[in-house]
Amino acid sequence: MTIVNDFVNYCHVSHNEGMTAETVIEALSDPTRRQIVTLLSSGPKRAGELAAEVGMSAPAMSRHLRVLLSALVITDERLDVDARARVFRLQPESIKTVRAWLDQLLADRTEPDKPAGG
Repeated sequence: MTIVNDFVNYCHVSHNEGMTAETVIEALSDPTRRQIVTLLSSGPKRAGELAAEVGMSAPAMSRHLRVLLSALVITDERLDVDARARVFRLQPESIKTVRAWLDQLLADRTEPDKPAGG
């Protein structure tokens, strides 16, 4: 049963249901995951490529990718030429979700900044 749950968590999710600014920010709270997202912003990569660029083991990279997949920050797909190989890519909607939340925070401000002690 655990294997099935790990597999489900690791597989591609094709909808944005459940994506919130909170889950995205939580996933990006780790510096390694932010580095992975930065690497994926230039285009899709395999897990092995990411692990090599970040300088970590495949199992450690797998854990980070699982968190990012679960938060819908990234997506994955299997290659036609090799069904065992997976390519990961940034899901821009996740960044837009955080941006919209930040924009809303700024829009809700009613008073300009006041100097301290003023």
